[in-house]
Amino acid sequence: MSTPYSVPIEAFFRRIEKDRDFFNYINMSETESLSIAKERATGYLSEAIGILTLRCTPDVDFEDCDDVLETINVDCTKKEILIISSLMYQMYMDRDIAKLKCFDVNFTPSDLKVFDPSNARSTFKELYEMVCDKNDRLIDEYENKDRLTGERKGIDYDTYATYLEN
Repeated sequence: MSTPYSVPIEAFFRRIEKDRDFFNYINMSETESLSIAKERATGYLSEAIGILTLRCTPDVDFEDCDDVLETINVDCTKKEILIISSLMYQMYMDRDIAKLKCFDVNFTPSDLKVFDPSNARSTFKELYEMVCDKNDRLIDEYENKDRLTGERKGIDYDTYATYLEN
């Protein structure tokens, strides 16, 4: 079985549905705008899969994708969709973190007080850090449980005893 790209992309879209800028583009029809949004989200999907496979060793190969058919050649569980869409959200926020860093370089602290009296920048950074921490916990939990049964993975005693003998 496989999972269409649209499944994690739609989960991601539900997280950012209030962001009008992501879905609306000047002088573009609604269909064209949605096409651009899907293309951007597909990029986030690729990055999210890369991060997931770098941070843990999944029981399945998420990188086995078919870009022509737009499918992940794995029957993803609901938890896997949650993790992937959460990582996509982190990648989405990561773009704004990069903008904030550029903003810090271009302005002095007194300039920033004028432009940002509401501390929205620090609040956004805190939110980003919270999302990153949550994703780290999700990945850690995912890596330590069987993907289908949800049972905690453990070390097989016979394998461990053989390891100790060698």
